[in-house]
Amino acid sequence: MKYGQFMMPSHPPERKMYDAIAQDLKEIEWLDALGYSEVWIGEHLTAPWEPLPAGDLLISQALARTKQIKVCSGGYIPSFYHPAALALRICQLDHMAQGRYICGIAAGSQPPDWALTNLDGFKGENRDAAYEAVEIMIKLWTEHVDQLWEFEGEHWTVKNIGPVGSFRSHIEPFQKPHPPLAIAGLSPGSGSLAYAGANGFIPLSVFFNADVLRSHWQVYSDAAYAAGLEPDRAQWRVNREIFVGETDQEARDYVRKSNNQIRVWMENNFPLLKDFDWIGNLKHDPAVPDDDVDIDYLMEHLWIVGSPDTVVEKINNLSDEVGGFGYLLGTHFDWGTATDPFAYEDEFRLNLELLAKEVMPRIGVGSGSSAVVAESPAP
Repeated sequence: MKYGQFMMPSHPPERKMYDAIAQDLKEIEWLDALGYSEVWIGEHLTAPWEPLPAGDLLISQALARTKQIKVCSGGYIPSFYHPAALALRICQLDHMAQGRYICGIAAGSQPPDWALTNLDGFKGENRDAAYEAVEIMIKLWTEHVDQLWEFEGEHWTVKNIGPVGSFRSHIEPFQKPHPPLAIAGLSPGSGSLAYAGANGFIPLSVFFNADVLRSHWQVYSDAAYAAGLEPDRAQWRVNREIFVGETDQEARDYVRKSNNQIRVWMENNFPLLKDFDWIGNLKHDPAVPDDDVDIDYLMEHLWIVGSPDTVVEKINNLSDEVGGFGYLLGTHFDWGTATDPFAYEDEFRLNLELLAKEVMPRIGVGSGSSAVVAESPAP
């Protein structure tokens, strides 16, 4: 099993943007030095707890400060851009990365973002716009400059008219035929992951319980088989809240004292999930009352928090429950205080070191668990 970090990035609303970015870049440098495979950078327009609206600006700086880690979009929300401009922007980033880049795409889940970009997400317009944008981008990436074409969709019309004097569509990606594409899924039976499966894109599942994760793989693999493709669990990315301490008590104490992980759940995640009636997606047992799903419950049943031994056991159990996956992505949380953005630097770096050196080398070893299991095609 490979491992990486998922960075929305999350910071408290009072954090100055400059300080937030400085913290993110320092963390990415650590991840690179510790041998993490990849880091994913998100973007939002109206999320105070995920305050960066242009993830690729952070990616471009991170690429210059690292040597081996893949720095990935996690993900672009196409409705924030014109797809032709986005396709060429991604080409530039792909050349800057020289193979250290994966392009994640997300439909976007924030109603205020939908309003700013004039989409009705409750009717699925955000997903339709994202899929349409991907089709346009792939055409721009793969069709030769002398191929004249026009795409007329519901949201955009794009034309490649060929050379006009010395001007023409001429930019191609560094990776061929284009950067690997990944699609993030959130809801049970995610339509976005079915779309990913049908098109052979990388699936990325966000932090819900094993039942939701199993539904993600089911719709992804079903769609892949229906399209004549072979789904590969080794490409499946699963995101989890992870913190490793030298003992169980030290790990739990850090999560409590650092405060930001708890704050983002209390101020952002719990209210949002309650509004969407999604608290059930956090439960290990549907019979658990909603009111019992609190921080202590998450620490016990959903988050992966503890000593190296405990974290190894929890990761192996999760792998067994969902049938295996190829990449585990821990969730980044701000590790500062209101007055000092680097207050818990030593504790957070130790967590990353313990995961890299004492946890991941033991995953699936002598436990009966494996990160990826073989499976037969759907009948």
